[in-house]
Amino acid sequence: MKNEKWKMKSSLKFCFRIFPVLMLLLLFAGTADAHVKWFFDYDVTQPPTPIGDVIDGTFVKMFIVSVVACYLFFLADRYIYEEGILANLDRKMKMFDNAANAIMRVAAGIFFLILFGWWSLGFGQSFYLTPELKTDAVWVPWLHLLMALAVISKRTMFLTGLGVFVLYIAAAFQFGVFHLLDYLIFLGIGYFLTVANTRKVAWVKSGFVVLFAAAGLTLIWAAIEKFAYSHWTISVLADKPHVTMGLSPAIFMKLSGFIEFFVTFILLGAVSVVGRLISLGFMSVFVLAVYEFGVLDAVGHLMIVAILWVLIVRGPTDARNMLVLPDKSLFTEAYFMTGLYYLAFVTIFIIYYGVHYLAYGS
Repeated sequence: MKNEKWKMKSSLKFCFRIFPVLMLLLLFAGTADAHVKWFFDYDVTQPPTPIGDVIDGTFVKMFIVSVVACYLFFLADRYIYEEGILANLDRKMKMFDNAANAIMRVAAGIFFLILFGWWSLGFGQSFYLTPELKTDAVWVPWLHLLMALAVISKRTMFLTGLGVFVLYIAAAFQFGVFHLLDYLIFLGIGYFLTVANTRKVAWVKSGFVVLFAAAGLTLIWAAIEKFAYSHWTISVLADKPHVTMGLSPAIFMKLSGFIEFFVTFILLGAVSVVGRLISLGFMSVFVLAVYEFGVLDAVGHLMIVAILWVLIVRGPTDARNMLVLPDKSLFTEAYFMTGLYYLAFVTIFIIYYGVHYLAYGS
């Protein structure tokens, strides 16, 4: 027993040492995370980079490193959780459900008001939900205004949620389902705002589960895009060579993809207070990226910053219990989560390429 605890403490110390390094890498990688479609030309109908060209020696090495890092992280995370380190703080912060609701309502109100102002004040063409989803439909900005006003009251905030679904579906008809899979986060936001004020506790809890899951899937999907369409972002890096930290653009894009996928996965799988720290680091990346990419990036990422802030304030949902194996050793739990990481990585990769083939035949 003492030997196992000693190993746990060693793993814990190692994870705390590499955490600042990971956040530093994430910071630089995240500056390339401003959605390339918002700033440069793109064409989702073109086939992605063939998988055989993506999975080269560098890719395999990075994947192995990420698997090892995943195992070590969950050793530390489950140790902190089972030992009850900062458990009281974690439990006390979970009482801020009302604050979490307020954060999402305020963020949604500001977001849709900005979208209306973007069009009405002549800053640019109106768009459905994100800057590249442009539209000439006059009803869209007026719906943005109605949604911004509806979220003011708890009784009418569900109308904002329904409005999100309307905008998402309309954008899908114009830009295609594959393109809108980039923004599953908005389906989560729409669902959350629709059920957040219901009297049924189960529905309210499900709102947080769907919100966090949709946000995670959006970030993971974006990570795969960095492998499949790395040439889109390489054009961004050409204008900002300092972002790559001296790495070649091709290597940097692979690193960015792995870091984003890895951090998102451990954020979704963490059950200890460490999850809040990861949320804080991730949120900081999106905030600091505004200095590189400006107001458009701030608008586009406003809602994901709000969701990460909710994760910091509220922490993970009770759904995390599905990932905890209380009757197993810490090593088995870490092995289990690493297996899920491997499964998630391979599955999302296949789904990305598979859905693209079904949508465009290439």
